[in-house]
Amino acid sequence: MRYLIDGYNLLHAIGLARTYGGRAGWDRARSQLLDWLADRHGPNANDVTVALDAQNARGPGVVSEVHRGLRVMRKLGRSADDLIEDLVTTESSPATLTVVSNDARVRSAAARRRCPYLKCGEYVDALMSPARTVGPQPAAEKDESATPEEIAVWQKAFGG
Repeated sequence: MRYLIDGYNLLHAIGLARTYGGRAGWDRARSQLLDWLADRHGPNANDVTVALDAQNARGPGVVSEVHRGLRVMRKLGRSADDLIEDLVTTESSPATLTVVSNDARVRSAAARRRCPYLKCGEYVDALMSPARTVGPQPAAEKDESATPEEIAVWQKAFGG
């Protein structure tokens, strides 16, 4: 599954947004968000596009960069919502693209094109749930079951 994420919505949803720290604080928060997403998606990070606001930037066109496999996009002079709507409108395979945003306008655009969509909290829950993964998990290198000796140590330590 591919994901198109409203970057600042998710940044706020997971508590990385700061009301202090100025530009450097926002730069750190964006970097933390992108690192967290890359870690969570692992080898499937290239299936994730994060749209960020660039309303105050000057110049025409879309700026696209890669951060640890993630695609990060800004459309100069436009909001992330505008960019997401543009990308959803031109998507050739909308059923395979999940849009992540708390904005009703963005979710409506996704619904019109029959893209699946999630609110940020739902997406985070899916990422954090051990029962649901966002990509294939590597096989364990060894049996990770606790031995009877390990269980006894844990029971003694925690009164079980």
